Amino acid sequence: MKSPVIMMLLTYWNLTMNNEPYINAAGHHILEYLSPDTIILNTDFIMTSGKRLTKGMPYMKVEKKIIGEDVTAVRLLNFQDYEGIIYLNVEDLKTSRCYNLSWNMEYEGDWWFWSLADIQTLTTIPT
Repeated sequence: MKSPVIMMLLTYWNLTMNNEPYINAAGHHILEYLSPDTIILNTDFIMTSGKRLTKGMPYMKVEKKIIGEDVTAVRLLNFQDYEGIIYLNVEDLKTSRCYNLSWNMEYEGDWWFWSLADIQTLTTIPT
C-alpha cells in the first residue's frame, strides 16, 4: 500500500494536470490529448502509427547508452504533462519493473535518450 504522503502528492499532481494541447515556444504542436487513454506526442523519437501512444499498449523502447543501445519491450501504463514536461509511466514486460520516461517538450534539438515504436511501424519501415 502506498503511503498517505505519496497518495496526497499523486492526487495534487493529477489535479494540476490540464490535459490541454501543448505548443512549445518555437510554435511546434508537441502534445495532443485524443482521449483519456490516447495522446499524440509529435516528436521524432516517437515512432508509432500517427505518433499515437495509448495506455495499456506494448511498445519497443530503445534507450541510448554510453556504448550502444538497450532495447526493451514496455507497456504504457500512464502519461501526464506538467509545466512543459511529458511523463510516460511504463512497465518493462520482462522484469515487471515500472518507471517513468520524461521529456522536455521545449527542447528543439536532435539528441534523444529514448525512443518508442509500435509493432506496426517496426514492420513497415523500408529497408
